[in-house]
Amino acid sequence: MTQTGLEQPSQTAIRARYDFIAGWHDAIGRFTMTHRRGAIQALNVQPGDCVLDLACGAGANFKGVIADLESDGTLLGLDYSPGMLRQAHRKASRYPCLTLFLGDAARLPFADSVFDRIICTYSLKVIPPYRQALDEVVRVLKPGGVFVVLDGKLSSGSTRFLNRLTLWMAHGPMTDLARPLIDEIAQRFQEVQVKEYDLGHTFVAVARKAAQSLETRWTWPSR
Repeated sequence: MTQTGLEQPSQTAIRARYDFIAGWHDAIGRFTMTHRRGAIQALNVQPGDCVLDLACGAGANFKGVIADLESDGTLLGLDYSPGMLRQAHRKASRYPCLTLFLGDAARLPFADSVFDRIICTYSLKVIPPYRQALDEVVRVLKPGGVFVVLDGKLSSGSTRFLNRLTLWMAHGPMTDLARPLIDEIAQRFQEVQVKEYDLGHTFVAVARKAAQSLETRWTWPSR
C-alpha cells in the first residue's frame, strides 16, 4: 500500500469538517459539474430504476440522476454529515422520488440486492473504511447492477511528478489520493471500465456486478 506519511483523519473529524463546509458545497460543486455529468451519463439510469447516491453530500448529483428516472423511479441519498443532509433536504421538496438517509457508507441500512444503480462521487477517497464501503456496495447492488465512481487519484503517467504535491494539497480537505480505488473496485466486480481525466488525476470507473447469467458483454454507454 502506498504510504502518504500523513496522519489519517477520523470519521468524527471528517463529519465535523463537512458539516462546516456544507453551506458552500453547492458553490464548490459547480467546479466539478463537467465530470459529474459524465459520471451520471455513464450510470445510464433507466426509467423505474432504484438508484443510490452514496455519500450524496448536498445533492449535486440529484438533478442529473432524476432527469432519467421518470415518475416511477426512486433515488435514495445517503450521507454521514448532518450538515450536508440539511442542505440536501432543501432540494428534496422538488423531487418526490427522492428519500434521504443519515448513515455510514460502511454499514448501509438497506437489504441485499435492492439497487439497480449506485453512484459515488468524490467520496471514496474521504471515507476512512472505504474497503468496507465497497463491500457494502456489492451487497446492496442487484445482480447485473451498475456502480459508478468519480474520484481523484495519483497519476501514473507523465504528470506523476506532481503526485507528492497533490497528496499534500489533498490532505487539507481530508482526502487520501493514494488509495488504490481502481484496484479495489476491480477486485469486487467482474466488469470494470475506467476513463481518466485531468492528466490522470481524476477518473470515472464503471463497474457491473455479475448477473446470474450474462449473455452479452456490457460496454460503456453512449448517447
